[in-house]
Amino acid sequence: MKHRVSWLVVMSLFAIAPVHLGADDWPQWRGPDRDGKSAETGLLPEWAEGGPPVAWEIEDAGVGYSSVAVAGGKLLTQGDLDGVEHVICLDARDGRRIWAVQPEPAARRLAERVEKELRRLDRDGDGAVGEAEALEGLRWGFNDHNRVVAGDPEEIAAKRARRLVAALDADKDGRIDAREAGRELRRRFDRIDRQEEDEDAAAIAARRAEALFGALDADGDGAIGRDEARGSAIEDGFRRIDGQGDEGKDDERVTREEYEAYLLRFEAGRDGRLTEEELASFFARELPGRNGIVEPEELRGVHGGFRNDQGDGPRGTPVIEGERVWAEGGNGDLSCLDLATGRTIWHTSLTDDLGGRRPGWGYSESPLIEGKLLIVTPGGKDGALAALDKMTGEVVWRSGEVEQGAHYSSPVAAEIAGKRQVVQLGARSAFGVELDSGKLLWEYSGANNGTANCSTPVVHGDHVFVASAYGTGGGLVEVTRSDEGGQETREVYFEKRMQNHHGGMVRAGNELYGFGSGGLICMDFLTGKIHWSDRSVRKGSLIHADGRLYCLGEGHELALVEATPEGYRERGRIRIESRGRPSWAHPAIAGGRLFIRNQEKLTAYEIRRPSAGG
Repeated sequence: MKHRVSWLVVMSLFAIAPVHLGADDWPQWRGPDRDGKSAETGLLPEWAEGGPPVAWEIEDAGVGYSSVAVAGGKLLTQGDLDGVEHVICLDARDGRRIWAVQPEPAARRLAERVEKELRRLDRDGDGAVGEAEALEGLRWGFNDHNRVVAGDPEEIAAKRARRLVAALDADKDGRIDAREAGRELRRRFDRIDRQEEDEDAAAIAARRAEALFGALDADGDGAIGRDEARGSAIEDGFRRIDGQGDEGKDDERVTREEYEAYLLRFEAGRDGRLTEEELASFFARELPGRNGIVEPEELRGVHGGFRNDQGDGPRGTPVIEGERVWAEGGNGDLSCLDLATGRTIWHTSLTDDLGGRRPGWGYSESPLIEGKLLIVTPGGKDGALAALDKMTGEVVWRSGEVEQGAHYSSPVAAEIAGKRQVVQLGARSAFGVELDSGKLLWEYSGANNGTANCSTPVVHGDHVFVASAYGTGGGLVEVTRSDEGGQETREVYFEKRMQNHHGGMVRAGNELYGFGSGGLICMDFLTGKIHWSDRSVRKGSLIHADGRLYCLGEGHELALVEATPEGYRERGRIRIESRGRPSWAHPAIAGGRLFIRNQEKLTAYEIRRPSAGG
């Protein structure tokens, strides 16, 4: 997709009608004004034991950390369904799915990749990818997308083990040794290989050492170096094994004595070879019902979205306006969809089309609509920010003076010191750029760290508060006009305790609330004076409505807390079921309901105060 700046578009950006939203809508990231606050009133001031009643909940919201947007009775989110990233539309009243789509260009690209991958991996030409082929070409993660098949799990595991031994057992002795296994399977030997019951552990260790050194110690010096260890049973654990002896410890040479000591300590009684029975037992226990054969449809799941060791799936929250919805995926797929049907209106890629570079934990921002513009953060040398025509996807401007990489924050728009501008937190600094041109106005790097900058900046008047974790903290800057007609910043204060990781901060009244070191913190926004701090639900996210803070801890606890500088006052708490990943999707409030997303599960809690006659 070719982009160029259209100055005609720039000149007409603000000749628009105001956006009309329902009073109870939450149409984008962090609510109507993108500040984490809802204007709803008449909400429960405290919760009974067990928490507020559940209006509805679903189990198919998909894998991911996206929060929700709610407008006009529709709820939008993103999630991996069968491993493929989708934008999902639900009926906000009952959770019924209206549509779930993969944007059309992304779907075509995935189909082409699956076809290409199938040709690459399917060496025997049987139309599927066997386990040995998958381990070599896809690594162990293919098991996450290998679906459960019908039949007896024990029988499925036995057949899977038989096929794998037949494929890998090069010397035909009926077992798989470390060299035959390949790296991915070898890394799991300690979970599969069982202790021998009829032989002494020391004798087994001695026999394994004899075989290993006979194969690897070509010069007979009684030690194996790193180069000799490549592809062997000791490659991955080399350093750990090298540290077992007192003499020559950590000398980058493994002696026979060190290897035997390691085996007796960590693998006592195990012979270092896998039998069909051992594999079948492992598969039945840890991968029940999965046959190890990757079908073309399962390959879609392998490649269908953002993959990461901190959790797969999309991170950003869609934004709803009028009859359209905009969403940004974990790999940088940016789409405009028809709200009624999910039809793709336009699509672009933050990497392929806008020259951005995906950050390590995936694109995590939620797009910003301001007038006729859609603001996103591709990052890179063409400009950290990009302003697109929201109706067409064409580039209007790039913030060429700000070339830093994208991190994990979402931009906001505000009038600061007389200038309407976009404020964002990037890899190296927080900054403000002119809304109509992308020109740099000011920059502040005091609250940035080199690992992950996530929180959305908090703007009030001419003041901006920015914070990050990893030992950093938060600082308040005042933005003023400079003598040259531009803008400059003055740091008002810096508070190291406000190490806000991802959970955002909320300004309510004169106070700023957010999770920092030690838990939830309440501080004076303009002076930095800390009124109180409490462990609360530990590190997490929060939003505000009707004088209360809704605090979601990443450890799966949800608390209702009074928003007051007088002290920590908790008015209810519930435990949320763990899905094996932290609770990182932020809460949302719309129509008297509190929405909590926890991976595939999405729950709507009824938090309206009952009417007098109800």
